[in-house]
Amino acid sequence: MPPKPQPAHKKAKTTSNSKSGPSSLALGAPTEDDLPSARAFAPSSSAYSERTLQNDASVPTLVSLCIRVFAENIRQLARNQDTWEETRQHLKILPDAILTRIFTLLKATAPTVLNPAFITSFFFTGSVMILTSDLPGVGKQTISDVQKFGDKLRDLELSGFETFPDSLFASVVSSLPGLRSLVLRGCHKVGTATMQATAKNCTELRLVNVNYTSVTPLSLVPLIQVCGQHLEVLKVAGISNWTDTAFAKLLAGLDADTQLPSLHTLKLRGTSLTDMSLNPIISMCPSLRRLDISFTLVKHPAILSDPETAPPLEKLSLTSTPIFGTILIATIRCHPHLKTLSIGALGGGQATNAAMGNSSGLTLTDSILRVLADNLSGCALLDNVNLVGNAKLGTTGKFERALELFVRRVGRRCKKLNLSGVVSLRSSDLAGLMPEDDEEPSSLEVLNLNNTAVDDQAAIFISTCPYLHTLEVQGTKFTSDGLFTIIDACTRLSRLDLTSCRGVRVRDRRRFFEVWKDERGDNSS
Repeated sequence: MPPKPQPAHKKAKTTSNSKSGPSSLALGAPTEDDLPSARAFAPSSSAYSERTLQNDASVPTLVSLCIRVFAENIRQLARNQDTWEETRQHLKILPDAILTRIFTLLKATAPTVLNPAFITSFFFTGSVMILTSDLPGVGKQTISDVQKFGDKLRDLELSGFETFPDSLFASVVSSLPGLRSLVLRGCHKVGTATMQATAKNCTELRLVNVNYTSVTPLSLVPLIQVCGQHLEVLKVAGISNWTDTAFAKLLAGLDADTQLPSLHTLKLRGTSLTDMSLNPIISMCPSLRRLDISFTLVKHPAILSDPETAPPLEKLSLTSTPIFGTILIATIRCHPHLKTLSIGALGGGQATNAAMGNSSGLTLTDSILRVLADNLSGCALLDNVNLVGNAKLGTTGKFERALELFVRRVGRRCKKLNLSGVVSLRSSDLAGLMPEDDEEPSSLEVLNLNNTAVDDQAAIFISTCPYLHTLEVQGTKFTSDGLFTIIDACTRLSRLDLTSCRGVRVRDRRRFFEVWKDERGDNSS
């Protein structure tokens, strides 16, 4: 079931010694070799079972090995004053790229060693800086010190600092004229002052992410006026003050012919906008490729369902919007180049999990799904479909094979298929995964069946997916025997979610690949 939009990154207490999971690893991230055990430091109630496949194993570079060993031993090095002083001298002469990778790994595996002095002395370098509230040592002074980067900094992410004032962030961006990317996600008090300072001093921005802040539509007017010609990504999700009335003030502050010609990604998820606001903003974005209007009040996006006005979308997210099936189909027909489509819990209400759990308002039915399958079968590039939470599917007797038809005509061609929360999904509906005649096998790599009625009878169908590497069967009726059948056939399968899977013993859920190996004998790989 899709979650209600929530403020991101709850602020961690600065005295906490708890382990922290990895932060956003956008730019300057380590390679996968740098993070072999990071997941062990991220507490979770989910029962994921994972394995490393021999044919996927690669020899890490010497640099990656050195970074890993340093991170694993940093606490021991810090205990000895002489050793630590020598270590600090070595850190000072490392290239910026290596320091960035070390910093990212330490944030994932040893966040408590990153006190403010250590961070600013050794990791305030290069052109990328990512700081989140998950780091116990990051306070107002550390944020303020980001100004020391000056015109060298290109990409800045400060996420989850809920209590820090707008003025703090305004002062920081005022000293960073070289910024190309600014992410302030979850910094609740970021608002007009920061946007004014950004517009005045950061005139080359390509990406702006102010999700879950207090930024108003009107406060973006100066930024659009200055950066609008080259702005490529704009994300303003989860801001309650984005209403039609507030958005009208943005339009009034812009010239009538204002265009955002380079904007290819727009995220309005979790706002209170309706068609009244969506249509004019989309008309300003002729090159739009990725649009997320999930959890909004958009009901009839006329501009998206008119072939004369629809932008060339590759990704469209409509989850939990009050869009009716007929409008959805008209919209899909105008976007033959879609790669990603999220249409979870259509009609389920804008805001709450409770509303989405109530199927009475849902609008995606079996009859609509059959027509949708006809239209999506012509989208040759489609590789990711999300139907999560559409609880009316599979409940109409006249069209009882609608889900199987959709899986056969659309789902099996995708790389990712999410059917989570489609509570009437049955094992027989997955028969569509099996190839017919001379068909190629399914392309599926990720299949989500969480909280559905599927059981071991689905194993024979899932087993025909040779590329499958992630299978989520949380809260289903699978037993160990059915899962053994799938692992035997799907040799690339490396990740299982068995949370609340009652057919599997609790003690086996997080080590299921080991259980399978023991069951099948030492020759299993």
